[in-house]
Amino acid sequence: MNMQLFPCTIVAALCLGAFTARAQNYYTQPTYAPPPIYAPRPVYAPPVYIAPPTYAPRPAYPPPQVNYYYFPEGAGPYIRAGVGPSFFENGRLTKFGGRANSSVHYDTGLAANMALGYAFNPFISLDFETGYIGARINNVPGHTSDHSSIANVPLLANVTVSMPIPHSNVVPYAGLGVGGAVSVFNTDGLSDGVTTVTGSESDTVGAWQAFAGVRFMLSPRMSLGVGYKYFATDNSTFSYPPSPKFDVGFRGVRTHSVLLTLQADFW
Repeated sequence: MNMQLFPCTIVAALCLGAFTARAQNYYTQPTYAPPPIYAPRPVYAPPVYIAPPTYAPRPAYPPPQVNYYYFPEGAGPYIRAGVGPSFFENGRLTKFGGRANSSVHYDTGLAANMALGYAFNPFISLDFETGYIGARINNVPGHTSDHSSIANVPLLANVTVSMPIPHSNVVPYAGLGVGGAVSVFNTDGLSDGVTTVTGSESDTVGAWQAFAGVRFMLSPRMSLGVGYKYFATDNSTFSYPPSPKFDVGFRGVRTHSVLLTLQADFW
């Protein structure tokens, strides 16, 4: 009985060992893996305010030089007016019915003019001028003169040359005018003791003038100036009635005027 159980016991042990070995092939003891180590979240710094860039202030450029004498378009029309005292040179009475030769002395007179012209560029301009240049006769030796005067209405074409000074508002100028004048003699009584003439008579004579001065630009289109003008006419003859006519003649006037002028440009 014991001998029979022994082999059985051996067989059972072998079978159990084989089963255990086979089971070990199918089951593996799990290996513990530690949890992953996560990196700590970064600590974000609070936002930093960045000021906008500071720009250097613009440099203060000096104001541009204003040259008023440079016309915006280089050419254009203008109008000019002037007024001032006029100093007459001593004249001469050349006719009083017949030949005469008496000096004529004038009081200080008045000159006024107006011109409308066109500037071709900043330097050359052409205009037409009219106005008044007249004075009372102070005395005529050998004659009596009661409220006698001579006046001229010039009708002249002028050429003016301007010479602007760079970077300033100063414009010197000079010019020449030629044409004619309506000469008017007016008297309440011019007499040689024998004949007396009264009233107003006129004559048309040749005339010319030369002038120079300086203008100061008040704005690009307005200027105020002061100038000198020399004005001269041909001899004049005034015919009075009755018939036959009675001629009163004067040597042409020679005047020196100082004028304050105002000019407006339109361009």
